[in-house]
Amino acid sequence: MTMPKDVTIIPGGAMTLPGKAAGIVASPIELLEEARIAARCLKDVLAQKTDKVMMNGQQYLEFEDWQTLGQFYGYAVQTRDAVECMVAGVTGAKAEADLVEFRTGLVVGHAEAYCMRDEDKWNTRAKYEWREGQSGRREKFHVGDEPVPWFQLASMAQTRAGAKAFRNRLSWIVVLAGYKATPAEEIQDMPGAERVGNGKPTGAPSAEHWCKDHNTAFFKRGKMSSYGHPVKDEQGNDTGNWCWEHTTAKGEAPKTTATKAPAKGKAKLTPAELTALKFANVGEFYQAAVDHLNISKSTVDAEISMYDITNPGQREKAWLIICGVYAPQNTPTEEAKAKVAGPTTEQTT
Repeated sequence: MTMPKDVTIIPGGAMTLPGKAAGIVASPIELLEEARIAARCLKDVLAQKTDKVMMNGQQYLEFEDWQTLGQFYGYAVQTRDAVECMVAGVTGAKAEADLVEFRTGLVVGHAEAYCMRDEDKWNTRAKYEWREGQSGRREKFHVGDEPVPWFQLASMAQTRAGAKAFRNRLSWIVVLAGYKATPAEEIQDMPGAERVGNGKPTGAPSAEHWCKDHNTAFFKRGKMSSYGHPVKDEQGNDTGNWCWEHTTAKGEAPKTTATKAPAKGKAKLTPAELTALKFANVGEFYQAAVDHLNISKSTVDAEISMYDITNPGQREKAWLIICGVYAPQNTPTEEAKAKVAGPTTEQTT
């Protein structure tokens, strides 16, 4: 390789360029002014995202966001092939990426990243088969689990390496804009991290509609009259209870708008009885929604599109979501009414 005449090789292999001695090499005032412009532009772009990776009320940049910021400064990443690796007995994929100044071709940064099979979402995934259901129609059934294909781990390792290469050089701009510098791909599988926005621009990142007690976002849809979210246990399973962002003047949780009466001939169930219902198949699930909540199949599908209700476990979670949105909230049970009213004459004799 032919070296430029003004480049000096010093012992140890380091290179020096002629110019100022060690110290400030550019005006801090000018650098900061340019950085503030880049930070403002970055915020404008991120505020228009239709969904965001959030954790503890903070938005995290995804790889595409880092690419946008890199364009401001003329940087791109060159990702190398992912390779299989083993760390502490765990297999996975490792990838490396170079940060390149695309106007000159100079490599100005480097990073490596991993995607390992001991991560929750990168070990196994659900396996489904299409079969004829009890309704006579073909339905999707959960038949077990299968390993996540290696190429998917390789792709995530490359994405993480690329984002990290940008982060190593440009994180100070991200912090200046008011965001966390850790790439979203490194935290999006952690407890408390989730996507929010539901397909609609949600404005600038903030803690608005964020539940600090449960470290998750409130949402409002369907017949919900206030923002809320289902409460989950330590294992991430729905408990059947809901947390509401606002309470009434009496300190009670807001109720959803009035639901229609149950279908004729069906007994009205209390919220506790509704959430305790179990369904042997998808047909029973939809029929219960019609009978007890008076909502159509299309409405149900729109509310629980993220769940596979052919899976018994996911069907149970989906039912809790539907009940939380469409069932009357805080309807007192007969037992609760009795406690408020006090013992009857028969009970005191």
